[in-house]
Amino acid sequence: MVRIRRMERLLGMSSKGNLMDNMRLAPADSVFPRIPCCRCADVTRSWDRISGKTYCPNCLEALAMGDAEPIKERTDRRRCAICHFQGTVRFLTFPLHSRRPVEIDLCAEHLRGMVGRRLGPHAFEHLRRQLYALGLETTEIFLLHDAFYDENGRPIQPAGEWS
Repeated sequence: MVRIRRMERLLGMSSKGNLMDNMRLAPADSVFPRIPCCRCADVTRSWDRISGKTYCPNCLEALAMGDAEPIKERTDRRRCAICHFQGTVRFLTFPLHSRRPVEIDLCAEHLRGMVGRRLGPHAFEHLRRQLYALGLETTEIFLLHDAFYDENGRPIQPAGEWS
């Protein structure tokens, strides 16, 4: 029994066999929606957040293209929602037509892939299944919608390399 629980923890699973909360809906009132972008101070909408700092789409694009200072944040001991690597940052995004943001724990590799719109099909499918379990579709998440990925989860508009 002890071995099974250790293995479940290593794989990021609960004793019921479900993935632990490395992707979750945040309470609607837990996130102040309009915080200015930490890079350019744009406050037009509710922007995505990485480790609690707000980034507008233009600044995320600059990051993905390598035209902006890289993000340097401490990692949490949580496991990546895709590969279960321990050492992640929280990526928070606001789904289309939803007041509740989605929090996703991502390792550095998968954060770069998410922001750069170049996740592999396996990673994309992994996120699609977890979003579905939360009652969401990938088309409701800006960086995962069908303008960036085909129906098989292959990137069709990847951004440049991100350091």
